[in-house]
Amino acid sequence: MHNLVMVNRFTPGGRCALSQYANTPQDATEAWRPSVLVLDDEWSTLEVIRDSLAKHFAVEVASRADEALRLMEQKPFDVVLTDVRMPDMDGLSVVGQMKARHPGAQYILMTAFSDIEDTIRAIRLGVADYLRKPFTIGEVRHALNRCLEQRRLRRQNGPPRDQGPAASARLTALDPKMRQLCALADTVAPTDVTVLIGGETGTGKSLLARAIHQASPRRERPYVEINCAAIPEALIESELFGHERGSFTGAIARKIGRVEAADGGTLFLDEVGEMSLDMQAKLLRFLQEFTFERVGGAKKQSADVRVIAATNRNLREAVASGVFREDLFYRLHVIELVIPPLRDRPLDQAPLAEAFLRRFAEKYGRADCRFGPQVSRQIAAHHWPGNVRELEHAVERAVILARGSEIARLELEHAGQRAEASRADAAPEAVAAPPAEIGPLLDGRDLGQFIDDCQRQYLAGLLAKHNGRIGLVAKAAGVNPKTLYLKMTRLGLRKEDYRGERASDKSPRGDGPFVA
Repeated sequence: MHNLVMVNRFTPGGRCALSQYANTPQDATEAWRPSVLVLDDEWSTLEVIRDSLAKHFAVEVASRADEALRLMEQKPFDVVLTDVRMPDMDGLSVVGQMKARHPGAQYILMTAFSDIEDTIRAIRLGVADYLRKPFTIGEVRHALNRCLEQRRLRRQNGPPRDQGPAASARLTALDPKMRQLCALADTVAPTDVTVLIGGETGTGKSLLARAIHQASPRRERPYVEINCAAIPEALIESELFGHERGSFTGAIARKIGRVEAADGGTLFLDEVGEMSLDMQAKLLRFLQEFTFERVGGAKKQSADVRVIAATNRNLREAVASGVFREDLFYRLHVIELVIPPLRDRPLDQAPLAEAFLRRFAEKYGRADCRFGPQVSRQIAAHHWPGNVRELEHAVERAVILARGSEIARLELEHAGQRAEASRADAAPEAVAAPPAEIGPLLDGRDLGQFIDDCQRQYLAGLLAKHNGRIGLVAKAAGVNPKTLYLKMTRLGLRKEDYRGERASDKSPRGDGPFVA
């Protein structure tokens, strides 16, 4: 007698679902379950992942790289999860060796550190996903299902098709700073890694986000933007996750939110730093498992989206001042791309102006418009406080108002302010000297840096006292272990640096039930 076997996989729409494969013998159930190898030197982490995945996956664990390599030789694995920092071998080197021998497997990296070089190296090795510690089991399941679906599609459709033009093909980048940024964008675009774009207002963050989407395998799927600063706090949850009919006054019909609309594609969270703390918590819950509930609804929905976020705020300072959640920051801060201001891109200023001139000359039927000799000098001398957006608007205004074919000069609203500011900087007013007792503290650090230094010194003392045991340090500090891990990561502290004699790899660490 044959039975139906239910297996955990992604549907074509991207949602995780139980799909059925007919006429499969019952004794084949165990053999079919996707095989997963987990490599980590923390035995508590291995136990949590193994026990949580055992129902739907055939999981084997290893606490040393050489042990994992031996297991890979003995049997094939569908997915390998490996920590970046291993005692006997670098995790990326392990992945390199495994991929050379077993190119059919998918690889996911786990790390507690924010090392951009490691991240880029991992992406170039072909790592399918990246999990930042501490993470939830929901995130692990989501990453595994996404890897398995990619593997299934590759087998079904053959080699991947051309991914289209690189992200940098849509950007003006002659300046070395911008060329370096574009090279990084080209590297991350074909992956599903979360990207955080920083930069001053008007630098082109939304343009870069769209370019990354257009250069990704999701380019034929939706690209959905939401400006977190432009939507009132009372409505942003409904805009993001949707609502059911009758969920609040005026909700006369069900509404699909931006997350659901972006299913299978890219969700761009512009000005994410302006979200309230309450909304940040709801966004964090979505990013942990990619599931959500519409406002007024009880049914859990899911969405397969690639997340790109942007902000003009310094989120590290926002975290230090308590207005942005530290755990959300680390969910978003996998790859950070910071667009330099236009004043720091002198080689890009003239090409951008010419590109805007061509666009607006065509738009307004002024094909004969050109810049006079004064304009190039004016562009080079201006400070561009409004960045690329200011230049764009200045050129558009000049094309519209030009009386002949030549634009003699641009009307720049901030002209002259730079010199005025320079004079003010050159002759600062005298200020009273600080009291002698606080003078040593005023060493050039801002408040955020000073607080970080105090926290770093305090936690380093506790780590040394308790030999790097996270559970004991968290208890002494009066915080939960997850918060402690996030603070340590931000402050550059590692528990390994405070451990004396290393405990046995197979003894419990006592660091709590979370995946760290």
